[in-house]
Amino acid sequence: MEIQIIMSEKGKELVLLNNFKYCFVRKRKDGYIKWICTNKNCTANILTTADKKSLHQSSGEHKHLVNSQQKIERQILRENCKRKADDNISTRPLKIIRNELIKNKPTDIIYSDIQSVRKAMYDKRRKMYPVFPISLNEAISQLKLVENNCCLFNGDQFVFVPENDEFVCITTKENLKFMTTQNEFFEDGTFDFAPKFFLQLYTIHSYTNGFYVPIVYFFLANKTKETYLNMWKYLLELCQRFFNSTFDVQKLHLDFESGAHEAAKEIFPNVMIVTCHFHLGQSWWRKVYLQR
Repeated sequence: MEIQIIMSEKGKELVLLNNFKYCFVRKRKDGYIKWICTNKNCTANILTTADKKSLHQSSGEHKHLVNSQQKIERQILRENCKRKADDNISTRPLKIIRNELIKNKPTDIIYSDIQSVRKAMYDKRRKMYPVFPISLNEAISQLKLVENNCCLFNGDQFVFVPENDEFVCITTKENLKFMTTQNEFFEDGTFDFAPKFFLQLYTIHSYTNGFYVPIVYFFLANKTKETYLNMWKYLLELCQRFFNSTFDVQKLHLDFESGAHEAAKEIFPNVMIVTCHFHLGQSWWRKVYLQR
């Protein structure tokens, strides 16, 4: 009789036979493996072949109710999804669950089971992350420790922190390679979506084939000229490191922040800075409001 191997919540192998679950006991000298019912009050046990594919012998009777098909399917789904949540850390849990359900035949899984599996996946991922930081320095230090480990997209690093821990740069090698082919960029900062302990989320886009393409995101702790200078220098350094080439900004679309203007002109002396009516209107409105 063929058996099925499933995983327990603790990541251990279980034998599933007629909807009863058995946990590993020991491997005998004759090569057979002994398993016992997972119910602590039950002594039913089985022997399987060494490859864990076939039943050799069973003994004892179960003194409890059999596991429901829904419960078994929920456990299989949960453990498969938890494993894939580790392997594909950037993939949304619901997408992983959906793919698992599509692969399998119609099941007895219900909506509350999906919510339970989703929570288990988030709990599993949370164990991989460090504790929440309590300061800016701690936030940057934690990101720096995991930038080559957990912070990966399709296996490639996407979080970069300079040696002086001044800011956090979010980009990919592919984006940086694209950046070396462009000479016109759009940059802007927003305060509403800045992570905790940072002042602003700063973005750099380019325009190509009729689309505005986001290339780089920065978490900045301030908006000084020195920070913007180091931001551009760091981008040039990354491009030089990965591709042995850089980029030259010929036209830069900005708001009216003087520090950003001065930094861009210092790094790219021939840059043409272009502002926009939207930010001009914002500046006028602030002036009007302050002088009311």
